[in-house]
Amino acid sequence: MAEAKSAGMQYLPVIYPGFGWTNLKGQRSAGATIPRLSGQFFWRQFTAAADIGIDMAYVAMFDEVDEGTAIFKVTNRPPTQAHFDTLENLPSDWYLRLTAEGSRVIRGERKSQKELPIKP
Repeated sequence: MAEAKSAGMQYLPVIYPGFGWTNLKGQRSAGATIPRLSGQFFWRQFTAAADIGIDMAYVAMFDEVDEGTAIFKVTNRPPTQAHFDTLENLPSDWYLRLTAEGSRVIRGERKSQKELPIKP
């Protein structure tokens, strides 16, 4: 961020809910996973950004189900013909709701806090 400022540029960090190849490549790729931790991983990025004064972020990705980064609504009962990670029985709109709250933190409309600001 300091380097961007010294160059007269803005800094746009990427915030994502987790990552995994298991939806695309199956269980054999489970080692290449960043767990979502029921939203804690995602939330910590919003609060860390806000705590250092970042006022904007890019949330990745809205619809990347194959990479396990999707924030759009998905079911906890996916098709059984293949392996799909679920939202751990969280509401289907959980990551959309956390994105809304994270946006409020980054804009300074809500105080940054370590605990998730909403309940499932």
